[in-house]
Amino acid sequence: MVMTEVRDSAPDGGDHSAMVLRGGTQLRRQPSPQRQERYDEEVRTLIGAAQVVMRRLGTTEVPRVVDIVVEAGMTNQAFYRHFRSRDDLIVATYEYGLLLLHGYLVHQLSRRRTPKGKLEAWITGVLAQVADPSLAETSRAILWNVNQIPTGSSEVQDVGLRRVSDLLIEPLVQSGSTDPDWDAGAISSLVMAMTNQYVADGRLPSRAEIERTRRFCLRGAGIAPGRTP
Repeated sequence: MVMTEVRDSAPDGGDHSAMVLRGGTQLRRQPSPQRQERYDEEVRTLIGAAQVVMRRLGTTEVPRVVDIVVEAGMTNQAFYRHFRSRDDLIVATYEYGLLLLHGYLVHQLSRRRTPKGKLEAWITGVLAQVADPSLAETSRAILWNVNQIPTGSSEVQDVGLRRVSDLLIEPLVQSGSTDPDWDAGAISSLVMAMTNQYVADGRLPSRAEIERTRRFCLRGAGIAPGRTP
């Protein structure tokens, strides 16, 4: 599951458009701040256009570079200044959404006082993304397109899922987990897989299903899933 709103800056204070491409060969950091901002804005525009085109085409057709460039109101030259291929842009769009989700979760966790409350905020925060039909529709198209790309063919760094999962480690440590890395990976894998399945099925989770998932994850980590302040 990915968040799909393109913003001027990341919710946690970073620039996601630069972050998703940091491991690739196409993006070069510019010595001029003005030029760098223009380049970052071009990347954000292309990501936003890719989202629009992928949602319009749905799960039947992979977008062409020309479709994305026209939607963005840009040139092929601008596209290839930042992306080696259409597949790189599709993966970057997916990663950008995960990093937006990370920023959203950072904010949600900061509002909770206890470790258990932070864990609950992470679980319900991820599942809550599926409750928006428009967001789920766009995510379905993005995930379908990502699944059409051969493994290892993109140079875009896959950092999003790890950053999202790592938010669980500190509250797990504080809750007494004996293996917080394993527990974080298990909870993240389960909840993210569930959200992706909801998206693929075109179905929204009920409140009861969200609550059952929350309680299951907390019990699995050895934490009593009662009410949390």
